[in-house]
Amino acid sequence: MGMFTFLTALMAAALVTPAAPAAPADLKDADAVLGYIAAHPADVALVTQGIRHNASRLTPVASTVKIVHLAAYVDAVRRKKADPAEPVPVARWNAYHVPGTDGGAHDRALKRLHPGADVTLDQLVSAMIEESDNSAADLLRDRLGPEALRRIAGTPVGTINGEILRAFAGCKLPADACLRDYVRAGEPVQPALPAFARQAAWADTVTRVKPGVLQRLLGELRKDKTASRHLEWPMRQPGMDPEKVLIGTKGGSLPGVVSEAMYVVPAGGEPRETVLALRRLPEGTWYSAMRSYAHQQFIVRMATDPAFYAKVRAALK
Repeated sequence: MGMFTFLTALMAAALVTPAAPAAPADLKDADAVLGYIAAHPADVALVTQGIRHNASRLTPVASTVKIVHLAAYVDAVRRKKADPAEPVPVARWNAYHVPGTDGGAHDRALKRLHPGADVTLDQLVSAMIEESDNSAADLLRDRLGPEALRRIAGTPVGTINGEILRAFAGCKLPADACLRDYVRAGEPVQPALPAFARQAAWADTVTRVKPGVLQRLLGELRKDKTASRHLEWPMRQPGMDPEKVLIGTKGGSLPGVVSEAMYVVPAGGEPRETVLALRRLPEGTWYSAMRSYAHQQFIVRMATDPAFYAKVRAALK
């Protein structure tokens, strides 16, 4: 695995799931991902330079949707509508957290930041990208306004925890109202989560955006100093060498869904921005992806191995 070890923290499951069964299709490496893509083209979106497979189809992308939140933040900062140093009360951030649904992302973010009473808005954004904290994303969405995200994405972008509360915590209201009432109440609720099949059916219906839009945004964010600082946080991890390859990325997963938006800049090479989304993955196949993170290897290999890229392109013609 080598350089890919650092990527395993980038994609936390949004929901807790049962123990993994035997995998019917093992996504153990980049070649296995290619084989799966070739066999299931209708359940794959892949957008990169020279490939636009299902680029314009609304697709579930789990936490990779936070690329839209980041782009809206960068736009607000640029237009002086938001200040990176703006204080955000930690108590308010905590109020957005739905325990047991984010793979521990919120707790890891708090541990890394060691906040006092407040964090800065920019630190909140870092928690959204680095730990993939859903509560940070939802609070940022409220701070910027849902219309700011809709304008960036070209389609409405819902609240993540509101959808979870609506699906699994008994809330009968629209997702935005579910989260609004939850935050106002200030009483943490841990939903009782159903089996994988029901979670996967739900995951296929939420956080849907056009992969082509995400890939375009990724290219714009790569060139922005604020955004790239957040997306390239893995390069600050031990063992990463920017002289060999530069990586900026945001991944996501929900039961049955695996996605990644990543740019790769090889030393002396051209940047490649790629969005990959796999949906309707069988339970065992999804678990194998969560163990191997082979889809991340797949993206890096496409950007650094012309022969492999040619095989991918041929498989989707």
